Amino acid sequence: MRNARRPLRLAGAAVLLVAAALATACTGDGTTPSAADAPWALDGLAAAPADPAVRASVDAPPTEGTAKILGIAEVEGTDVVLAVRNDTCQVAFLTAPLTEAAAIASVGAQRPTGSVYSDTHQGFPGSVLTGKYTQATAQFPPFAFVAVGCSERAMAVRIEGAGTSAEARNKAGDSLRTWRDGQDIVMTVGNPGAIRREPASAS
Repeated sequence: MRNARRPLRLAGAAVLLVAAALATACTGDGTTPSAADAPWALDGLAAAPADPAVRASVDAPPTEGTAKILGIAEVEGTDVVLAVRNDTCQVAFLTAPLTEAAAIASVGAQRPTGSVYSDTHQGFPGSVLTGKYTQATAQFPPFAFVAVGCSERAMAVRIEGAGTSAEARNKAGDSLRTWRDGQDIVMTVGNPGAIRREPASAS
């Protein structure tokens, strides 16, 4: 367990959007999991209520487009925001105090369309999400490692190195579920039928 957390420090309104390499192999019959112009079930979920400062921070330049916030949880004094924007699942980390120019860090995984997806279902996020998915990862202080998985009907986030005493406090989002996995914290939003793993005790 860590006794002190290093604050997330980014200059101004800088946004760190990590487009990590997406799993791309699927031999199958070559059909796409969904057409790029088809309605996205995850994008169709109801937006979670969020303070204006949170919305302004998530949408602060140079970010393009308006995010639909699907869930917010607090982990070790950091607001973890799960959202979708421009056919991308995004998790953002906001530290207090929040202003319209607040710095955020985020990582996003694209909607699994075309040939860009995986369906191996081994390890995270395959052990959590059903169907096709993409994944992106990044290192984020004060946490050791963050991974986000994106599917047609659900989104999953794993925070590694949160510590044995860290908990996720649900703040917004009807479909938001959180649970511990060892020293990691897992969060999901979306259709329960698209979430493979059920938490032992949801927060």
